[in-house]
Amino acid sequence: MPGSILCLEQFSNLGGGQLALVDLLPAFRERGANVRVALPGGDGPLASKLRDLDFAVDALSLSLYSNGRKTLLDAARYALELPGLQRAIHRLLTMHRVDLLYVNGPRLLPAASLVARRMSVPLLFHCHNRIAQSSAASLAGRALRLSRARVLACSRFAAEPLEPHIDPELLAVLYNGVAPLAPPHKTPACKLHRIGVIGRIDPEKGQLAFIEAAHSLIRQFPGCTFFIVGAPSFSNHRYVEEVIRASAGLPITFTGWRHDIANVFAELDLLVVPSTPLDAAPRVILEAFAARVPVVASASGGIPEIVEDNINGFLAPPDALATYIAKVLTMDHSRLAAVVDRAYKSWQTNYTLDAYRRRVADLLVWGRLSTCRRLAIARPQNANP
Repeated sequence: MPGSILCLEQFSNLGGGQLALVDLLPAFRERGANVRVALPGGDGPLASKLRDLDFAVDALSLSLYSNGRKTLLDAARYALELPGLQRAIHRLLTMHRVDLLYVNGPRLLPAASLVARRMSVPLLFHCHNRIAQSSAASLAGRALRLSRARVLACSRFAAEPLEPHIDPELLAVLYNGVAPLAPPHKTPACKLHRIGVIGRIDPEKGQLAFIEAAHSLIRQFPGCTFFIVGAPSFSNHRYVEEVIRASAGLPITFTGWRHDIANVFAELDLLVVPSTPLDAAPRVILEAFAARVPVVASASGGIPEIVEDNINGFLAPPDALATYIAKVLTMDHSRLAAVVDRAYKSWQTNYTLDAYRRRVADLLVWGRLSTCRRLAIARPQNANP
């Protein structure tokens, strides 16, 4: 394990990739590493969380960019920022005698790769999302080749755009892991009245599709209540306003961001994950497995790598979300309980936080990467009893 690790993060809010980083840092510390995190502004919810855990936080100057396709203006602004980012990263590496750069998002990758190459510092890039824009994937690929970086992807779907650009022996696919969230003998509710979506409120996460399904479902199941748990972490507020307008007339609660995820799942009977085809591997699905809450998810993006239809969850075509939710709401309870039990066993076998921490920490020992790659890139084991 490297003696000193600098983690570079492109956001100051809390999302799936940021929570994964927070989960991993204690494992790095337990292996004897001195860990620091640099992020935009050095402030915000993520910085507060890190300081609560007694990790040092440094500030980076990085503009806010919207998710999704970038404009020429975005590219020009980023190019102007690049020299300053290089200087800032170089200063941090020199000041803290860093042995490893751990880059948690692609926006910092070009600057980090240039500095890592110049200073002969190993670099690990953790890819939490699919880089959809071909020009962005090409830029990331050139940066990775320049620094001979190792790449850790959260799903095969996330890894695909980078595969043409890098040595396959430097790539590992490792699915996220989450902490236990329910008593081992919890069973699903006999009647699924409380239906929710959890995650940042963003077009990628599909809250509008959930609202559309809710309008259809409430006529057939008038006792249902709906929940949208989350906040617009990385997007502007126009989408949130659109979601709120579309929900008029529904028995729906907007809870905002909730940090007590175990309590959130205790209040839900069914989780819906209506993500668009861009979502790489939503960790909320794994949290539902661990919480023994049944999942209906879109059959898109990296989700089918985690959810097996009618085995550990339910996969819905994007245009049939309401139909699939209705099937689960009317399903025989023993059949539903069997699916939930297999999902829980799938979490125990493939997605525990302890195993995730151990595997990522092992990847930081470069000589073990090839072995870990062969194990990690395999499809998660089926949890059939």
